[in-house]
Amino acid sequence: MVAFVTQFIQTLIYGLIEGSVISVGAVGLTLSYGVTRFINFAYGEFLTYGAYLALFLSGAGLGLSLPLPVATVVAVLVVGAFGVGVSRVFFEPLSDRGPLPLLITSIGVAFILRYALTATVGVSAKQLPVPLMRPVEVFGVGTTPLRAAVFLVAIATMLLIHVLLTYTMLGKTMRATSGNRNLAEIAGIDTDSVVRRTWFISAGAGALAGVLYAVLFAPFRPTVGFEYLIVIFAATLLGGIGRPYGAMLGAIIVGVAMSLGTTYLSAEYTMAYAFAILVGVLLFKPDGIAGGEI
Repeated sequence: MVAFVTQFIQTLIYGLIEGSVISVGAVGLTLSYGVTRFINFAYGEFLTYGAYLALFLSGAGLGLSLPLPVATVVAVLVVGAFGVGVSRVFFEPLSDRGPLPLLITSIGVAFILRYALTATVGVSAKQLPVPLMRPVEVFGVGTTPLRAAVFLVAIATMLLIHVLLTYTMLGKTMRATSGNRNLAEIAGIDTDSVVRRTWFISAGAGALAGVLYAVLFAPFRPTVGFEYLIVIFAATLLGGIGRPYGAMLGAIIVGVAMSLGTTYLSAEYTMAYAFAILVGVLLFKPDGIAGGEI
């Protein structure tokens, strides 16, 4: 009985850590949806580009050898700016044609970005320069300092998003634009600027999620973002797409469910558990557990 309880608590800890990483990616996706009103299938590539850029900046190329935290910050900023560029080139010209052309375009952009990266870096697995650490345990339950650091970074990111949405003028204009873009424009809000800033934050959050994922689940390949996108979709839809706080809660639920399924059912079907949650949400509660807007 004691062994079962210990294993269960340990599984919950792993689920919470993975859920915190999923939440970073899910919040980025739901923020962009909130102001653009289409689901960006190219979002997973922002995760991939963040992980690879952090890899190159931290010593695997470019003649640089930055500490990983510094490389991560640079990667987040660069991918954020890259996301704005992708939006202006591919999505803004189609913004008045409805969600379907944007959706199809985002799928095409995802393939372009993925194969461009594959042609550049190849398909071999890579690993970030992180040290091996022994877990710190209390009564047989614990985790490594590295995993704890990942969890703390994810939580800090969620707090920053909360502060942004609640207390800053940008956050208030993002919420207004999400609620009714036409009315926001009548009120004097530069909605085009709000959308571009949101793209920056969204892509940057995706890049950070990619780095955190690469730290937890090394090694990784150029398909990592695409493969993890289904998990982010599940968390986003579970929480109610367009609801950042719902996405955070949905991500924790998905992370814990995946961890429990891996431990007590089979580790071979980890992604299937997220997909099952996604299908279940679409069938029984398509608005998610939070529903609504930012």
